[in-house]
Amino acid sequence: MNRVIIAHDFMETYGGAERVTAEMARAFPEAPVVAILGRRSVAARMGVEDRFHSILRARPALLRDYRLLTPVLGAISDAHRLPAAGVVLSSSYAFAHRLRSENDAPRVCYCHSPLRFAWSMTESYREERARNGASRRLFELLAAAMRRSDRRSAQPIRKYMTQSPFTAEQIQRFYGKEAVVIGAPVDCDLFHPSQNPPDDYYLFCGRLIEPYKQVGIAIEAFRRIGARLVVAGTGPDRARLAASAPPNVEFVGHVADDRLVPLMQRCKALVFPSRDDFGLIPVEVMACGRPVIAYAGGGSLYTSAPGVTGELFAEQTADAVEAAVRDFDPGAYDPAAIRAHAMQWDSARFRERLVEHVAAAAGWAT
Repeated sequence: MNRVIIAHDFMETYGGAERVTAEMARAFPEAPVVAILGRRSVAARMGVEDRFHSILRARPALLRDYRLLTPVLGAISDAHRLPAAGVVLSSSYAFAHRLRSENDAPRVCYCHSPLRFAWSMTESYREERARNGASRRLFELLAAAMRRSDRRSAQPIRKYMTQSPFTAEQIQRFYGKEAVVIGAPVDCDLFHPSQNPPDDYYLFCGRLIEPYKQVGIAIEAFRRIGARLVVAGTGPDRARLAASAPPNVEFVGHVADDRLVPLMQRCKALVFPSRDDFGLIPVEVMACGRPVIAYAGGGSLYTSAPGVTGELFAEQTADAVEAAVRDFDPGAYDPAAIRAHAMQWDSARFRERLVEHVAAAAGWAT
């Protein structure tokens, strides 16, 4: 029997949630890693290819369109049983926290966010995806059903952990469960300052999915400013966003760490317009000693120190991004002070906190 099984949602691309899950796997090096759906190439980048399993078969069409299965993914997760274990540790922003073992082992969840579609971003997703009265009504019925199902599935979780007070408050409000804030892991050895001066570009990095990441308002702001914006990342909205982007906005697609780290080290600043529950990428950029221009919401209120690590803007609009960038002076921030701020989320400290809380929930001696 496995002492720990690690369960994750969707490993179709490598992003912040996958970085967190990779650190979980480092903390429990013998634990199998299971995803509802995932690519073996992503598992390889996470360092878990030899112990990875995808519940759904990773066909190209399914990897591309799995979000269409949203209405049934909860039921699929409920029906599947993992092998016997001492504890099931989930890394969840959707359905992974519903996965159970054959022996009904205690479940511990590191929650990136309660299901955004059902809880915190229902209106935004409805405006984006339901364009007429009938589809809006169906959308609302689906969201309401998923809220009931998601709250019910959260109740057996023995312990919730999360990355920020913002998400802990959501877990309390939506699930009625307490969550302990243990932060999120940043590899401060990988993400480190460069000796070279910054280059002449701003950076956006993340999944290209709207309305969550708000890439569109950053592109519109830079259309007006005329400054260079490099967009690193991929996602379902990349083609649409790239088709309408101005020449000063460059899409470089998904980049591996050997290209990503230099992009972070040399940028004037990261532009981060989304309301993330923590926001791993801004802290990674801070670990590189570079400032961040972020929306004043969600995890950025927890991870940013205005005047030290960069600045915050008040509204998720192109006007607000434009004003913040025009007023920004990249040379006004001390790279050493920015990195020192980021070090509190170093991955080694995260793993220590994670193991401590999993052991306490499972009743193991440490």
